[in-house]
Amino acid sequence: MKTIISAGLLCLLLWGCSGINRERVPDEVPDWTVGYTMPSFYPVRVTKAYGINKTEDWTSILHTHSQFMTVSNLSRIKESQQDYDGYGLSLTFGIDQYSQIRYTNHLPDKVVLYWTSLFNTKFYITELNVTPKMKALMYKKQSYIRLDGIRKSCYQTTFDFGFLPNGQVKVWLEGCGKYTYVTELSPTSSPETDYNGNSSTAYKHDYEEELSIRAKEAKATLIPIPWNKVNKIYTLKNYAVEQLH
Repeated sequence: MKTIISAGLLCLLLWGCSGINRERVPDEVPDWTVGYTMPSFYPVRVTKAYGINKTEDWTSILHTHSQFMTVSNLSRIKESQQDYDGYGLSLTFGIDQYSQIRYTNHLPDKVVLYWTSLFNTKFYITELNVTPKMKALMYKKQSYIRLDGIRKSCYQTTFDFGFLPNGQVKVWLEGCGKYTYVTELSPTSSPETDYNGNSSTAYKHDYEEELSIRAKEAKATLIPIPWNKVNKIYTLKNYAVEQLH
């Protein structure tokens, strides 16, 4: 697999300069992105993320950073979503989006995530197979009415991943003022270290005390995991939640 590392190589891979069979995608379709959300009391860290398109023979790396404790901070989310309890998944204010390092609006066949559950310092690899149904929806031109009353054309080109403390990951497609639920994924594997080779000992050193303080300040009980709360999602009232059919 080739990694997209330059604008010139992107042209070569995506615009058929070498005769590779290339999907036709309208220019107005936005570049696809990913969003990550997690319970405030069960945060995670993504250490590597990328999309693969086998037909066009490319791998597109996604930006990642280490600010997941800040993104999942309970008080930060509650400032805008007062009913959030710290256990569920906030698709609106508890989510952070990440773009590709080299942009393309051609969809991947697979999205791969390497991530760590900071709650129990376990490591997971999750793979989402992007099905023809998902691609059809993501390439479908839609419209929505903004809060100012203006109707705008749009596409659902964001993959939202909701991480759960047992290694499961829920997936939505976001855009056009709605979330379309796709599936829940089990990890494809559970390695002994993260993508960069860091061990559970290193993660405990960096995060264990901070997580304990977060739970203690909120008077939250983490074990046993209250799944009825963890499986709850939070959105704005003007956002629709649908299911992929």
